Amino acid sequence: MRVSIDISSDHIAIYRGMGEKLLLERSGVDRELGKVLVNLDREQAISECLVLNGPGGFTNLRVGTLALNLLKTLKNNQISFFSLSKLELYTLFYQKGWIGSKILVYIGQRLNVWLWDLESGRLISTVKKSEIDQLSAQYPDLMLDQVYDTTYFDPTIPQLSYEFRTDGCYLKSGNIEHFLSRDELTIHPVERLEPNYMIEPNVS
Repeated sequence: MRVSIDISSDHIAIYRGMGEKLLLERSGVDRELGKVLVNLDREQAISECLVLNGPGGFTNLRVGTLALNLLKTLKNNQISFFSLSKLELYTLFYQKGWIGSKILVYIGQRLNVWLWDLESGRLISTVKKSEIDQLSAQYPDLMLDQVYDTTYFDPTIPQLSYEFRTDGCYLKSGNIEHFLSRDELTIHPVERLEPNYMIEPNVS
C-alpha cells in the first residue's frame, strides 16, 4: 500500500487510498502515531510512504520521522520513503500557475508565520499573525498554508486546500481540482527520514 503523511501541519494527517484521511492532534501524538502506523500496516502492508516534511511544528516533525523510521526497521526496511517539503509542493503548484507567488506558511508557532516567496524560493520575513490583514492589502495574491485547525488563520484570506490520494495530490481551487501525479512528487527518495525543521527548534 502507498500512503502519504503530512507531518508539517498542526495535525499529522495520514492519507491512504482514494480519499481516506486520518488526523492526529499534536497532543498525545508521541503515544499514538506508532500504534496507528503499525495497525495500518497490519491491515494492508505499507510499501511506499511519501512524507510532507517541513517546515512545521517541532513535535510533529520529530515524532513523525521517528515513528516512520521505527516502522521501517520493524519491517526489515521493506518501505520506500520519499521526503518532500511543503515549500517544494507549493512551488510545484505555483509553477503550474495554480496559485500566486506569496504564501503565509505555518511553522509550528502560535503567533508567528513565514511570508514566503515561491518565485524566488526565499523567506521574505517572519510576521505576526496579527499583521496578516495588512499583508493581504500589500500582496493581492497572498494565500494561507493548509492547516487543519480552522481557527488558526484569518479565514477571509484564501487558504490552500489539498489532499493526497494513491495516485497523487489534488489541489482544490473553488470548483476546480488540480492534480499532481505521484511521480511528480516522489522525487527525493531517502533511506531514513530526518525532520526538516528549516528553523532552529524551540525546545525551551
